[in-house]
Amino acid sequence: MKLDIRWIRDEFPICRQKFPIPGEAAPQPIRYFDHGASTHPPRAVLDAHREFLEKYYANIHRGHHNLSMIASDLFDRVSETVARYVGADLHKQTIYLTTNTTSALDLAAYAMSHEDGVVLTSVLEHHSNDLPFRARGETVMVGMCEDGTLDMADLKKKLADHKVKLVTVTAASNVTGWMPKIHEIARLAHAAGARICVDGAQMLAHHPVDLKPNDPAECIDFFAAAGHKAYAPFGSAFLVAPTSFMDALPPYRPGGGAVLAVTEDDVVWTTGPDRHLGGTPNIPGAIAMAKALDFLSDIGLDAIRHHEVELTRRAIEGLQAMDGIELYGPPDAESRLGVVSFNIEGVHHDLASAILNNEGAIATRNGCFCAHPYLHLLLRVGDVSDLVDRLRSGDENAELPGALRVSMGVFNTEGEVDFMLGWIQRIRDRKWSGTYDLEKRDYCKEVYFEFQGIRDVSGPAGHPTARV
Repeated sequence: MKLDIRWIRDEFPICRQKFPIPGEAAPQPIRYFDHGASTHPPRAVLDAHREFLEKYYANIHRGHHNLSMIASDLFDRVSETVARYVGADLHKQTIYLTTNTTSALDLAAYAMSHEDGVVLTSVLEHHSNDLPFRARGETVMVGMCEDGTLDMADLKKKLADHKVKLVTVTAASNVTGWMPKIHEIARLAHAAGARICVDGAQMLAHHPVDLKPNDPAECIDFFAAAGHKAYAPFGSAFLVAPTSFMDALPPYRPGGGAVLAVTEDDVVWTTGPDRHLGGTPNIPGAIAMAKALDFLSDIGLDAIRHHEVELTRRAIEGLQAMDGIELYGPPDAESRLGVVSFNIEGVHHDLASAILNNEGAIATRNGCFCAHPYLHLLLRVGDVSDLVDRLRSGDENAELPGALRVSMGVFNTEGEVDFMLGWIQRIRDRKWSGTYDLEKRDYCKEVYFEFQGIRDVSGPAGHPTARV
């Protein structure tokens, strides 16, 4: 099924955003290739968010007036939408609505900290699926193969060598887009007496998800993701977790809403989604996240996947055709999401990203992508302990190695990919026009902001103009 890309782009206000570019008479449209970091809400999601704030703003589960009852109903339906989208079973699993993927994974780490054994993570992980588990117990890291994929032989060996309580793995890397076979990993984990946790942040908006709750061997026990990577506003995310297991644990975050009764010396905690998340949640954010998932479902995840594979293939083949470009991760588009990381020989990734922004209005991401161990291995930089020590000591000249990343989304087009590739080639050929000082990081251009109809060119007295 082919997407109606003109209709889709019309749904996204960001597609009409423009920025001034040196040498161009008029502001130029942004070409957004940073979906791996955050995605922009379409009009339907923005409308749902605004409608709640305008018409139904009230706290949930705390009142019997119309606003509170409507707000409660809208919020409670979010779990149904999430469960339907990821194939969860609300008779067996609970949806915990959190603020971001990190908080969702920390809830999983807290839950598993009550069990004996080690947690297996992998070098492919975003820090969000590594550091929360390190902070709550012993972890062991599974390695990668030469092509950047998960080393399944190493996973099997470590499952055999350790008493493992949990295997936690990404559904798709935010560095290479490569997708481990999570249900095969689930079978291995369960056969070893462990549970499995999946960081679904990168996959949620780009590939169908099925947690298989009724398949004891292949079911995903914990699944975390965030709305801001699925065309919803910042500040809303979720964790899917086994209900009976979670209800038996002490509350993760005690507070208002997590109790049935409180006396001066006793508390009766509630069960279900409120038990672990006391306090007022991000109600409009959760409602908007549900609307975004419905928006994606209406388009069709299979159609979105096909569209983004074609864009990814075009990007990979275009980069492979250029000399002086080093690509990271498996070469075929079908094995990864629309995420492509690379370096341009002789051009610092920071500089390349700045040139793309300043001269082409192309939004990319550069650096280590919150996945330092994985990127260090992909870059083959060897031991970085001396560099880490320099950073720890405050050495301002120390810098971790990095790469440039482009990541595709539902509203990107083949023309945008070609435009981006043309600028990559210009950078490779050293044909940019600006003057940049890499040592001083002096390569930012002034950006003019309009807010409430006021155009501020020079900035308030004593304050520099905003720079990006």
